[in-house]
Amino acid sequence: MISIRQEPLALSANFRRAQDCLQFVKDSSCCYVAGNHHLTSFFEQPQLSTVLGRRTSDFFDDEIVRRYDRLDAEISSGRTIIDRFDFTRTPGGSAGWYLYARGRMEQDGGQFVRGISFPLPDYARADRIYARLARATDIIADTLDVALDIHVLAEDLECSIAQLDRDFKRVLGQSPKRYRSRLRVQHAIDSIRAGRSLTEAAHESGFSEHSALSRAFKDITGLTPKGFRATLS
Repeated sequence: MISIRQEPLALSANFRRAQDCLQFVKDSSCCYVAGNHHLTSFFEQPQLSTVLGRRTSDFFDDEIVRRYDRLDAEISSGRTIIDRFDFTRTPGGSAGWYLYARGRMEQDGGQFVRGISFPLPDYARADRIYARLARATDIIADTLDVALDIHVLAEDLECSIAQLDRDFKRVLGQSPKRYRSRLRVQHAIDSIRAGRSLTEAAHESGFSEHSALSRAFKDITGLTPKGFRATLS
């Protein structure tokens, strides 16, 4: 298992296909300081060196820049976002859906935003499926403190439970229930990193008690919350 202490995005489904992801690192001034060849291609640049040292405002229009700046600000505050959907355009105007994850990393005394984005394949009805999953993942991420009612979720999305389950497994490789559990554990990881007690981390991530968090944490990461906290010291 990837070290969840060293890699802020270890719980992202994108790590199964990291070599196919656009990857980048931004510094505290929002300048790109590292990236891969997919980042270079996305910005339609001849080489990575022409991307490094520049900001999103050098490539995108104001609307996209504001959206990504808000996202980077969330990450800088200590929040990790995994497996969410984004519909965007390249600087050249090509539009498409991406599955993304972003987290904060610290190195040599500095803080950075680490990002990975997987370009989702286009196929018949893809836009409809990705838009539905975008709404579903937003709803789940915003309601981690309440029980997931898959019937209500499917009704809100105007699809069947079976269809929603197929969409999740096709694109994310997991059921809606498993997806929610990973988000809750990721939230707990962020809370523990921020110095919260294990009880506080459990409540903040929507678990009724510490033992419920421990079971989910061990299932997904292979560690107990206490064991993970020990790795931080």
